[in-house]
Amino acid sequence: MKNRKKLRYIVVDGREYLWNYYFDEMDFSNYPYSYYLFVPRENQRLKVRVYFTKYAPNMKIDAYLAGGTICLYKGEQCVLNLCRPYFARQIIAYVFACCCDATDDGEFEIRDGDAVLEALGYSDF
Repeated sequence: MKNRKKLRYIVVDGREYLWNYYFDEMDFSNYPYSYYLFVPRENQRLKVRVYFTKYAPNMKIDAYLAGGTICLYKGEQCVLNLCRPYFARQIIAYVFACCCDATDDGEFEIRDGDAVLEALGYSDF
């Protein structure tokens, strides 16, 4: 991973992670298509990607004043923007508690990130 400087730093449950959210609005063949990349800071041999196909970010469109996608969170209306650390923290906590361990090695892909969002209580995104 040559662009490690582009990864952002976050602490979740006392552990440090590097992360970023990637979306290419010009990739019309895969639209909507985006993913998170998570790398535990203490184990940079592990790279976890969480792919989304239903969640379509509205980052370049000024349709919402709050800068995100309006959806439901546990039955209440909210604005979902996966670029924000708040949402990354939720996904990291879930992924490393339920899907993999920060001590694993290699590349791990979660192809149904939309199911992760739904497990966390998000819907109608």
